[in-house]
Amino acid sequence: MKRHSLLVLTLVLFSSLVFAEPYPSLPSEVLSTYIPETGEAATAAEMSARAEHFLTLLDDSLLQQAALPFDSPEKSRWTNTPPRGPQGGVRLGDLNREQLQAACELLASVLSPQGYGKAINIPLADDRLLNNGQRRPGFGAEDYWMAIFGEPSPDSHWAIQLDGHHLAINLSILGDEMSLSPTFIGTQPRDFQQGAETIAPMESKDEGALKLMEMLSEEQREQALIGDTRSNLVAGAGRDGFVPEPIGLLCEQFDPDQRAALKDLIELYVGDLPDSAAEKRMKELESELDDMTFAWWGPVESGGDFSYRIQGPSLIIEYAGQDLGGDPHNHLHSIYRDPTNEYGARLGGS
Repeated sequence: MKRHSLLVLTLVLFSSLVFAEPYPSLPSEVLSTYIPETGEAATAAEMSARAEHFLTLLDDSLLQQAALPFDSPEKSRWTNTPPRGPQGGVRLGDLNREQLQAACELLASVLSPQGYGKAINIPLADDRLLNNGQRRPGFGAEDYWMAIFGEPSPDSHWAIQLDGHHLAINLSILGDEMSLSPTFIGTQPRDFQQGAETIAPMESKDEGALKLMEMLSEEQREQALIGDTRSNLVAGAGRDGFVPEPIGLLCEQFDPDQRAALKDLIELYVGDLPDSAAEKRMKELESELDDMTFAWWGPVESGGDFSYRIQGPSLIIEYAGQDLGGDPHNHLHSIYRDPTNEYGARLGGS
């Protein structure tokens, strides 16, 4: 797995931080400065132990919010549209420092460094949408929610959800099997300053797709190009079970270099899983490459206002800028789905 640069991007967040203004909230402070002790290659037992530890730190009221039945309908109610109404899960802004640190330990155990970087940096990007640091319901790191579905165990099915504006991670776990579908990843702004460092939560998701598009022959590019203006996500929040008709260029036409670029692009999404789970998922998707399609909308240029979709038998990936805010290149949305394994439906051969 090619993760060196992404690991560096994640770890650089924690080095020599100098903040230009006070933290808007305790969650922002903890997400910005706390370094989890959990190693990258956590076992199923370690993952479930971290989840159990987090839950033991909660009082009865918070526990009722955080610990939900495995089949709770709350699992599918995630949305990226703030502010939301009453919802399940425990709000990060209602947790104390010890509880927040335990939440970070849990997330670091069930995600790769690449995935954990998104889980902490996207809420921090959201802080830049607050009104002069004052609370704006539905925005900022304090208004993200974590829920655990079912009883954490190394050998039975359970799940974690972290969601809020621009983030909906849905992780299903059964022993050493994991599913990340559906997961919504967005950001506004595109990047932000954290001390002396520039943090870009969705770095390379546009450049990787542009690289692939530029590698296509003229004939291939004509087949991939669906429209001259950017489209939008069609399989986002509230669209569980929806599978669009495949459109665009059939990837069986790709030469080895194009196939490698396609796999690199897919890995920017699948690679949020820990190494072992990501490698297993990538092998599965590599066997489907010939049945995938690649579609493009908008200009083929760096910084251009474009969108794309990758679709296969067990894959839907979409990426698109958004008009809200005035600069689609600074407000980004993406979705990753396995329509055959939503919320871990086929883990354990079920």
